[in-house]
Amino acid sequence: MDTSNILMVKQALARHADGVYTLGGQGNSVVVDLGATLLLVDAGPGGDITDAMIAQLRASLDKPVAYIVYSHGHMGYNNGVRQWLAEAARRGDPAPQLVAHANLPARYRRYRETGGLQAYTNVRQFRSDYPATPPAHWFQMPTLTYQDRLALTGTERHVVLMHAPSETDDGTAVWIPDARTLYGSNAFIKTCPNVGSPYRIFRDPMRWAQTLERFAELAPAVLIPEFGKPVTDAAEIHEALTVPARALRYLRREVVARMNVGMSENDIVNDVPLPDELFGSRFMKPTYGCAAYIMHDIWRSENGWWNRNPTDLHPAAPAQAAAAVRRALANPERVLARARELQAAGELQLALHVIDLLASDDAGDPVSKQARELKAALCEGRAQSMTSVVSRHLYLSAADELLDRPVGAAERARGDAGYAWQ
Repeated sequence: MDTSNILMVKQALARHADGVYTLGGQGNSVVVDLGATLLLVDAGPGGDITDAMIAQLRASLDKPVAYIVYSHGHMGYNNGVRQWLAEAARRGDPAPQLVAHANLPARYRRYRETGGLQAYTNVRQFRSDYPATPPAHWFQMPTLTYQDRLALTGTERHVVLMHAPSETDDGTAVWIPDARTLYGSNAFIKTCPNVGSPYRIFRDPMRWAQTLERFAELAPAVLIPEFGKPVTDAAEIHEALTVPARALRYLRREVVARMNVGMSENDIVNDVPLPDELFGSRFMKPTYGCAAYIMHDIWRSENGWWNRNPTDLHPAAPAQAAAAVRRALANPERVLARARELQAAGELQLALHVIDLLASDDAGDPVSKQARELKAALCEGRAQSMTSVVSRHLYLSAADELLDRPVGAAERARGDAGYAWQ
């Protein structure tokens, strides 16, 4: 298993309700015993990990897999479909139906079109290797799609697939009525909802809130997250589903109120208070996403790309702008010294603002080199203060690039992602 990738979960078949199991892969894969056959949610990332998933399942359950349900269309979760199909063929079983929300094929087509971009962002966010040209079998299209709900019936129990738009528009939650067990897909990760992730396209926070509210109406007895251990206490399940929804609606109100009086994006992010009754909940811990990210996406839902600074409306090429700023500085060494003073005072973010006067100009002279080295050190320092693993990784990846190091090499050498899901 690639232990340097935070998305990988230890393999083990664990029972959580009658006929309901998790099987670690990329996140929590779920197995439901339908009676004569099995339903699997997410085939895993392929290779050794999916092989281990198959072995773990077959050590306890020998029934054919009738359905492989795609929880959503993010890369990796179902790269291993081909191996499950091959396993069915070896056993002489019918090929499983591949089931997904109707929006998923469009996502797969987009990912194939933008393979280089996906590799660029994933390497920096997860600090793990991703190919720029992924193999075609990573994008095995579903054989059965649905729009809102789909019931799949076995000889002993049935499941209901529910469209769960949240982190993606193609999310599928799985409700097992007789066990009152809900797999929340990527709508529920036991931390702050991952709205507004810096590299990702818009994720509608109000749509996410509605999904969580629909989950709460089911009153599940067992709530299985995309990552981490299931929640089984009734009060905790209620908190897990209602507090994040309330927090998303609160942020929407507060951001919109400030937009309506002309405040800028960064002013809003630095102005909105975060009440402890919402943001103090353990289900709103900013360990993956965070409130600032959410506010950026709320802003993005009502505004265009321009930051309202006229300098940035039709900017010069970055290298030209950096060179012009550098030539305007009578004493660049003084800028460097001031950034170091702020660093020594613990004001790392302010130091970053100052050092950008120099670090953006890659002239190759000693001052530029020192500026880039200092900016890398400041990024590493900021990373240590981040609760969000996404922010931490992006700072560390920026430091690697400033110092011409392979991005994520430190984690791969340690074999440790430095992050654990709740």
